[in-house]
Amino acid sequence: MHVSVVVETLLEHLDEIGFLWSQRADALCSPDDREQDVGELEHRIAAHLDGLLVAGDQCVELAVPRLGDEDRFTAFAAAWCLAQLGVFEPMIRQLEQCNLDAISEAFCHSCIDTVQIQLKEIYQNADAVVASAIGLVFATHQKSLTTNRLQEFLGHKDPRVRKRAWDTISRSRNA
Repeated sequence: MHVSVVVETLLEHLDEIGFLWSQRADALCSPDDREQDVGELEHRIAAHLDGLLVAGDQCVELAVPRLGDEDRFTAFAAAWCLAQLGVFEPMIRQLEQCNLDAISEAFCHSCIDTVQIQLKEIYQNADAVVASAIGLVFATHQKSLTTNRLQEFLGHKDPRVRKRAWDTISRSRNA
C-alpha cells in the first residue's frame, strides 16, 4: 500500500474519532439518546482507535501536531490516541501549547498510572490554568492530591479555571 494512502487512512481514523466523540458528548447530554446509542458510538470509536493503534509510531507522528488544534474534538482524538499508545511525553511536554481541555479529557479517559507522579508535580507547580486541568483529571480518576488548590481555582480571574474547579468538585467524592 502506498504511504500516502496509509497516512490518509490514519488521518481519517483520527477525524472520525473526533467526530464520534463529539456525537458521544452530545448523546450523554441528550434525553433522547439511550444507553445503546452511546454504546454504538463507543463501539465505532473503538474500531477507529484500533485502526490507529496498529500504525504505532506513524500514528504518533500524525497525532502530535494535532494536540494544539483549536477544535477540542480534533485535539482530543490525537491526545486520546497517544494516551492509548502509552505515549504521554508529547502531551506533558507541550501542555501549555496544547488544547488543554482536550488533553485533560484524554487523560480523564485513559489510564494515567504511568504518568501519575509527573501529573502530580505539574498540578503542584504549574500555573492555575494548567493545574486546574490536571486537578480535574485526578478527580475523575478518584485519586487524591497532597495539595488542594481548589480555593485558588475557584477565585481565579479566568472563567475556564473556575469552571474546571467546579467540575473537579462535582467529580470528587472528597471535595
